[in-house]
Amino acid sequence: MHKTVMVTLAIVLAAATAGLAGGKHQEKVPDPQKDLQAYTAYQLRHHFLNIELVNQNGKKLRFYDDLIKGKIVVIQFMFTNCDRLCPMVTPNLVRVQKELEKQAPRQVHIVSISVDPEHDTPAALKAYAAKFRVGPNWQFLTGKKSEIENLRRELGVLDPENTTFEHMSVVTIGKEPTGQWFCIRALIRPDVLAYSVLRLTNRMTGSTGGKPASSPQVRLTAGK
Repeated sequence: MHKTVMVTLAIVLAAATAGLAGGKHQEKVPDPQKDLQAYTAYQLRHHFLNIELVNQNGKKLRFYDDLIKGKIVVIQFMFTNCDRLCPMVTPNLVRVQKELEKQAPRQVHIVSISVDPEHDTPAALKAYAAKFRVGPNWQFLTGKKSEIENLRRELGVLDPENTTFEHMSVVTIGKEPTGQWFCIRALIRPDVLAYSVLRLTNRMTGSTGGKPASSPQVRLTAGK
């Protein structure tokens, strides 16, 4: 049976709570006793980094404001010169995206961020996307290396002793408005991965409408 790699965001929530005094927005804090999901989503909104990135078309985008706010996302960290995991993970995500587009058109956004920004220019990323014939709603991005490492650290997918390959084998999946986040193995069967993402949408029809035979038990939660 495939096993889902879960992300525990209790630390994220604690860090977010600690930083609320100087928060980004003057927003009423939901009562966790009345609506824990709304409270969790609020905390995460104040925690996610809003670093500037540049996509394969040379467009500048903010991580929170432009890439995940109000969206369902699949986040992959990669680099174009990778000859181990990325050449397997990216084609697998292409198959996942095709299934998602059949069942929930334009509802899911894929975000691939390079961990080798010195080499991965927008032109290199555009060529990489073309090589794998990625579909719509999929952006490849580059930025400052230190900021990308901080972003990976905040998402729980950075090992300081192995900053290049560690956690290349997982993708982070989330629904920002509701604060539902988890990680899953990137090379899991495409129908299983697509099913896990579709659980965040309102579309559960077609070939993955029923639970795949070896589907992991996914707990969609953003913390305890």
